[in-house]
Amino acid sequence: MASDAPAGEVSLLDSYSPDRPPVTAMRIDFSKTPLAPHYSPYFAMVIDSLLTPAECAAVIASAGSNWRDLKKGDSWRECEQILSVSPDWAKALSERLAPHLPDEIKVLKKGDVLSEHIAGPSNLRASQGTSKTVWRLRGADERLSFLRYRPGHHFKPHCDALYSPGDKEKSFLTCQIYLSDMPEGQQGGEGSGGETRFWPSRTGMGRQSKKSGGVEEDEQHTENESFLNIEPKIGRALVFQQRMLWHSGQEVKRGEKFTVRLDLMYNHHFEKPSK
Repeated sequence: MASDAPAGEVSLLDSYSPDRPPVTAMRIDFSKTPLAPHYSPYFAMVIDSLLTPAECAAVIASAGSNWRDLKKGDSWRECEQILSVSPDWAKALSERLAPHLPDEIKVLKKGDVLSEHIAGPSNLRASQGTSKTVWRLRGADERLSFLRYRPGHHFKPHCDALYSPGDKEKSFLTCQIYLSDMPEGQQGGEGSGGETRFWPSRTGMGRQSKKSGGVEEDEQHTENESFLNIEPKIGRALVFQQRMLWHSGQEVKRGEKFTVRLDLMYNHHFEKPSK
């Protein structure tokens, strides 16, 4: 059950600090990765230094300490979670994120290739006379999912669910903000794990999960499959489409990984096409 975040003034501490590192945003061009046959038109991006370490500490502290084990389906997912409802933090994080998102994902409409991959044709089909469906990005949902991964914790390949609390709003993007660094790997040994890994499409291989609302894989990936890793890095945000983009949280080998997961919400409108 979700709990309300502690009351109090919300601020991202280092918003105007002259010493904060510059924010850098990079769209992932899947056509130049081993996953090109699966995801070339799909959307994902990495935003580095979105939050400073001090801001990450403040975000973690806002969640409190009531961690609960989250185990589902034959160890399909093992981690700890705090589900916090905080309109203030959702607003603060949305305002920090918004300037770094490309304009082409802020408005989704029929006839646009990227929009149709993000939202899916069925979500763009409705019309009222000459007015067509348009989904406009409004920001993060007030539900913040804080996750802590300890050694042995992981999240197997899956697609995120589209969240729809009402008829006129729906999530199409996930924003995962890494709130901690992983320990450096031992020299000559394996790393600390915890990567977010994009896998080839498993369309037709998954099943709908009644517990999570997402799509789980039915079959294990093979060792020779291609993949793309995104390393956990404090203050880094990974933004990606929820629909049909398979990914996993790789097993943590050493240390702890803290993240906060946001659903980026869109509002539904009927608008006349611009000339």
